[in-house]
Amino acid sequence: MQMPARLTVNMATLLTFGAFAALVLNAMLGSMAALAFMGCGALLIVSNPHQTIDSLRRWWPVLLLPAYCMLTSLWSLYPSNSLRYGLQLTFTLAVAIVITGRVSTSTLMRLMFIVYGIGVVASLAFGKTGLGGAWVGAFGSKNAVAAHIAVFALISVAVAVDRDSPVMLRLLAAGGAVLSGPLLALAQSAGAILMLAPCMAIILLTLLITRLTGMQKLFVVVMLVIVGAALALLIMVAGNTLLAEILEGSGKDATLTGRTDLWATGLSFIAERPLQGLGYRSFWVIGFAPAEELWSMFDVPSGAGFNFHNTYISNAVEIGLIGLTLQIIIIYGGALAMAAYTFARPNAPNALLLALQALMILRSFIEVEVFFEFSIRSIMGIATLIYAAQGLLALRAQSAAPARRRPGGLFSHVRVPARPRPLPHADL
Repeated sequence: MQMPARLTVNMATLLTFGAFAALVLNAMLGSMAALAFMGCGALLIVSNPHQTIDSLRRWWPVLLLPAYCMLTSLWSLYPSNSLRYGLQLTFTLAVAIVITGRVSTSTLMRLMFIVYGIGVVASLAFGKTGLGGAWVGAFGSKNAVAAHIAVFALISVAVAVDRDSPVMLRLLAAGGAVLSGPLLALAQSAGAILMLAPCMAIILLTLLITRLTGMQKLFVVVMLVIVGAALALLIMVAGNTLLAEILEGSGKDATLTGRTDLWATGLSFIAERPLQGLGYRSFWVIGFAPAEELWSMFDVPSGAGFNFHNTYISNAVEIGLIGLTLQIIIIYGGALAMAAYTFARPNAPNALLLALQALMILRSFIEVEVFFEFSIRSIMGIATLIYAAQGLLALRAQSAAPARRRPGGLFSHVRVPARPRPLPHADL
């Protein structure tokens, strides 16, 4: 008698989807978003204790960052804030570590497409137009919806070109990629459009690499290094002038809506306590005079979400150059490791993770997306670093695997490579 087919559900995938949905759609979920994330994250951690302990044991250095954030409570202006938010950051990064041990990169890519797609559909259905005629979608601000659409565009292109994804999903992704352009134009975000272009090029170049020989790949890498060095030199020499011209040409404030004044204020606090900072999450606090002054200067309600609009300045103010160094290692180390792994294993999921890391780096100079509690970008930054490290270690183990001899006979002198160790995930 034939047994009926059973519908199986991967618990880790389901919980990861719930955690991501809570964070990405937090503007729609409100205060329930953090609670939903903590619930899904906690269930993910306890659903497979052996795997959780193994992942945390292997990647414990990542938790040095939240540990240092909690340590700043010893000298923080608001020690209870530093300790509480440091604990929440620890939980957030622990969830990120556990996800990398339970969910493959291809599955993560498809989950993100669905989650971000829900945000796009909700914005189209219930979105509004803000002041100045800019579309704010369901996220309340044009910057938030533009950032959401930019990430959705990258995910859509990656899924569309992924040959291992279901055909229907690829067709939906192709439609999402086409739709992203007009939606970004509606949001009137010149910055998002400018930053999206090089990140999109990363995905397309990865597709090109898959068709090249070894020497051709080497030539492409050398050319990319030369072009990157030239662009870096150009930005160092004339970056401010070019940015001002681009902003003025697009009708934007050349001072990035007063961000240069914010940066000057932040740099003055860094100069006072350069190494240790004021304490994690101890600047934008109701009642703290400098924060109240800036809120008033920019007509922002006291206690509203606000920052220095520069990751390095903002984080150095609170956790000093020591904490900032830990963050830079994670951000840029993850980008370099994933670039190396994508070159070795060019596929859509790896290209997407590299593109998202590049987008984080580009946005880090004008926004603050990492590292704080219940942040999808913080989770993806950690996940990118670990996925890349896992892949590179697996490739190294395969290349270093000892050869084994065949049994005696005519061809006993022929050496056959040993069977390679299985990779952490099927697509790594």
